[in-house]
Formats: sequence, structure tokens, C-alpha cells
Amino acid sequence: MDPFNEVKEDAWNTVSNLEGILATSSITPEVILDYNNNYQELLEIYEDLKQAHTIGQQQPEKFHLTTQDNYNRKAILKDLESKISDIQLQWNHLQSDNSRSSTPLMNRKPRDVTTMSNRISQDGNESIPENPFSDVANLETGLTQFQQQQLIQEQDLHLDSIHDTMRNLNQQAMMMGNELEEQGIMLDELDNEIDTVANKVQRGLKRMNHVLEKNRETASNWCIGILTVALCILLILVIAL
Repeated sequence: MDPFNEVKEDAWNTVSNLEGILATSSITPEVILDYNNNYQELLEIYEDLKQAHTIGQQQPEKFHLTTQDNYNRKAILKDLESKISDIQLQWNHLQSDNSRSSTPLMNRKPRDVTTMSNRISQDGNESIPENPFSDVANLETGLTQFQQQQLIQEQDLHLDSIHDTMRNLNQQAMMMGNELEEQGIMLDELDNEIDTVANKVQRGLKRMNHVLEKNRETASNWCIGILTVALCILLILVIAL
């Protein structure tokens, strides 16, 4: 069976999944994880398609491929590569738009905290003169803490994505190992069957040679007997004459 056609269906199914993810209006940690998994899978499928195309070019007679078939497959690979680039650009725009929409919320939270702290400090100690730069300092501190928390969350998401990818690779490696082990067992069984058939063929050849030798001996005996009878008849005729 041609591996290119099998992998091609998986590639376009993964593209459909990614397009469905890009249609979402908001980006959540679950959406990011789902996108990363599907995008990584699409890249792996694309590499498998390139390998299958190379094999088809090297052995076209095995898969009954013509020059036009190989040209069409090359065009499919170009379309898929362009689709992967478009999907990544759309994802970057979606992340950028989502970050802009969340900017007002990030700016409001530190201001509320700063205002409340200023009121508490003013109510607690009225003798301390008001510092005109306190709001700016508190705002910068709040923004710094928020940015650190956001950076930590993004790093956690990346680590989770890497962990899931490694787990998927581990599962695939285990599946491949099991398949190779099963194929090894099948090859051993086939080797044993071939040895058995070879032994049977050798025994059959020995029997045939034995039968042929017996037939040759029997034919020789019949010829000697016939010649002896013919000589006896000739002697009788000579004596009679």
C-alpha cells in the first residue's frame, strides 16, 4: 500500500483541527496546549510525507507511479508547507490581538491596589506628607509583579506542552518497539517454516533420486534378460539348422 496517500489524509485532518482552533475568540491555556499538540503533529506528518515522496521517487515501479504522479505530490507538499506557514501567522496574530485586548485589564488592577494603599496610609498617619511619586512607584511595582506572574504562567504552559510532546513521543516509541518485536517474532517463525520446507524438499529429492536409481537398475536387468533370451533362441536355431 502507498504510504503517501495514508499520511496525506492525516495531514489535512490535522489542518482542519488547527483551523477550528484558530476560529476561537479567546485564548485559554487549554487552547494553547491543544494548538501546540496539533501543530507539532502536523510538522511530524509533513516530514513523513516528504519521506514518502522521496521513497516514491526512488521506487516508482513499486507503487505504480508515473512522472505526473510525482509532480502532483510535489505540488501537494508545497501547498501543505504554505498552509503550515499561514496557520502559524494566523496564530501569531490571534495571540497579539488577545494580548492587546487584555492590556486595559492589566493596567487597571495595579491602579486599584495603589489607590487603596494610599488611602490606608493616609488614614493611618495623617501627619506624613503626601508623596506625589508614590502612585507611580506602586504602579510600576504592580506591573512588574504582574509581568513576572504572566512570564511564569507562559513558561509553565511551554513546559506542559513540552511534557505532553515528550509523552506522545514516548508512547509512539513504545508502539514502534512493540511492532518491531512482533515483526521479529513473525520473521523468526517464517525462518523456521522456511527451514522446515527446505528439509522436506531435500527429503523429497533424496526419495526421487532413490526411485530413479532403482528404475535404472530394473531397466538394466530387463535388457540383459531380453538379450539372454535372444541369444538362446539364436543358438537353438543354429543347432537346429
